[in-house]
Amino acid sequence: MRRFLALPEQAWLALAFILRAAFALKVGSRMIQIDENAFDAAAWTLASTGSLGEHHIMPLSVSYFALFFLGGHHPVLARLGQAALSTATVWLLGRATREATGSETASRLAVAVSAVYPFFIYYSGALMGETIYLFLLVAGVWRLLRGSWAAGGFMLGLSALARPEGAYIWAVIWALGGVAVLRRTWPAKAWALAVLCWALPLAAWCARNRAEYGKFALDVHGGITLLHGSEYFELNEQDTAVAMEAIEREPWYQEAMRLPPVERDEALRRRAFTFMRENPGRVVGQWAAKFVSFWRFYPRTDKVYIENRHSHPTAGAGRWALVAVSLAFEPWLIVLGILGLAALTRRDARLWPVPLFIVGTMGIHILSVSQMRYRLPAMPWLILGACWWLGERLASNPPAYRR
Repeated sequence: MRRFLALPEQAWLALAFILRAAFALKVGSRMIQIDENAFDAAAWTLASTGSLGEHHIMPLSVSYFALFFLGGHHPVLARLGQAALSTATVWLLGRATREATGSETASRLAVAVSAVYPFFIYYSGALMGETIYLFLLVAGVWRLLRGSWAAGGFMLGLSALARPEGAYIWAVIWALGGVAVLRRTWPAKAWALAVLCWALPLAAWCARNRAEYGKFALDVHGGITLLHGSEYFELNEQDTAVAMEAIEREPWYQEAMRLPPVERDEALRRRAFTFMRENPGRVVGQWAAKFVSFWRFYPRTDKVYIENRHSHPTAGAGRWALVAVSLAFEPWLIVLGILGLAALTRRDARLWPVPLFIVGTMGIHILSVSQMRYRLPAMPWLILGACWWLGERLASNPPAYRR
């Protein structure tokens, strides 16, 4: 173990990039997740025309991918760009762990674990919003812990332009931070500066949508997701494509599709929330199932994966290989991560937004749609907690540490 921890950080960062780049090159231009197709198409439209066109999608990851498409449509270049960004996240998580725990051992462990964590590697190769969201999320929290309230708030605001769920979660955290200000446990000026800087990129995107669609709105895609997770939950559990086929046959959906984007999204949201109000028992059962899906230790073995040129979720690995890889990491990271974060938060009151962020992420996906993928934003913090917990045990047991 001592040799393991003594490896220089640069070696782990090099390994992190090699693993991610190798996966990017293996995937090449083929889409492994069906959602990639929308991001890829929007990025190519932006690179070739300077506009998102008819693509109603959050802008940050699309803009990042478009940079790699300026010389032509080469998805593998964008994947390599994400490999670099994900490697930077490994470095940032090491810094955030050191800042949160004061432990060099925990920091080294966090770098090592996140360098080889399979799902950071997998999603760095998927052209979606996850990788840039994680990068900005970890960077933002690190800057807050360092006392850089303006930079931290701005990065967290930007992160919501990759995945809009971040805006709602941090809105609650900032509101509770206002209570902390009233109790004089948070500095008022720093809190106000962080909230202002957080709101700036969100307000800019909402203003763009107002100019484009006539409504000051952050996201115009959430309504269909809520329907997938409520009225069409059972079909969506088979596959999103199965749920969409059923929805597209409905007259009310065909009518909604004739509306402008914001009004269409509002109509779909209203239908989803109406279903929830009228079917409380069924919805509670769905929420229980989605809670299990969010925290499960390995991918479902009963799900039929659609394999075609638009979807290749196994990326060439066998079903049981994915289960084995998951079981090698998920159980201990989740259990020890929760234990570690609970102890750290009791020790250092600065850290309470971190477990609240995890709960908020879970809550949004219990309300909408849930699977292991959506736990990914919680994993940096569970890695942080687990590595601190392990580091404390190593420090309190010198003989075992020296072996």
